[in-house]
Amino acid sequence: MTFHTGITIQAIGDLTPSNVVDLGMAIGLRHIEFDPSVFPDISNVMERLKTKQTSIHAPYMEDYHMDLSSNTPEIDKLIDDINRWKTRMNIIGVVVHPPLDAGGNTEKFYDRLEKLPLPLIENMPYQSWEDFLDFYNTTQANVNNHLGMCFDIPHSFITNGDKFLEIPDEVLEHLTSSKGYIHISGGTAYEDIHYPLLTDGDIPFQEVKDFLRRISFCGTVTMELNPRSFQDIDKIIRSYILMLDVAKKKKHKLSVQIKRPFIMRKVNKLATSKKISRE
Repeated sequence: MTFHTGITIQAIGDLTPSNVVDLGMAIGLRHIEFDPSVFPDISNVMERLKTKQTSIHAPYMEDYHMDLSSNTPEIDKLIDDINRWKTRMNIIGVVVHPPLDAGGNTEKFYDRLEKLPLPLIENMPYQSWEDFLDFYNTTQANVNNHLGMCFDIPHSFITNGDKFLEIPDEVLEHLTSSKGYIHISGGTAYEDIHYPLLTDGDIPFQEVKDFLRRISFCGTVTMELNPRSFQDIDKIIRSYILMLDVAKKKKHKLSVQIKRPFIMRKVNKLATSKKISRE
């Protein structure tokens, strides 16, 4: 079993997304998922980008106060930009939440999905698999574009507890293709907190490892990790090493292990130059 493994990249405090991409390139990231906080810095990001592939997380209501159904030209511009970037960034998909904008338009949502490179519909916290598949299949019936799925493991843990890896056959079929896409992080049964792996949280990681091996996963696993302090960057690197081990990327794992102390020195220099607290 082998698969691509990567990390979400966003602004971290006073570090710009392009600063964070520099660190990602230093550890040899093969995949990056960019969240919307990256978009204002995208030209600098693309200058530094050397990954094999990327993905984009579309804006969603909770953090960005708009989604793909919103009646705002910002969304249309974003879709135009994604299509301009997709070859240069090798965008393999766009992660999409169900629309929650009370003033949004479902037809706009469908129309915009048709314009995106492989929309990846994500399961949400407290959303049953029955509801997820109903939404997915209804959306697919209204969209003249193939839809993929993003299996968010912490979301399933919140919804399904100990049965978080018991997934419907239709979802499993998507996961076991080369375009299978998974989100993983540390979390609790009540909150999607994006902890680094094996630090805080209740998700039993050994079960996740066994699951990936059991289904012979060959797609992309993205770690959605939200650093709570500057020094959490080291925990993120350790999480990446852990996932490289699961993915059987032995040479890459060894390379990152060797580089880790030097990268943390670079992090500390960046913190000093930008007068950022290391706490």
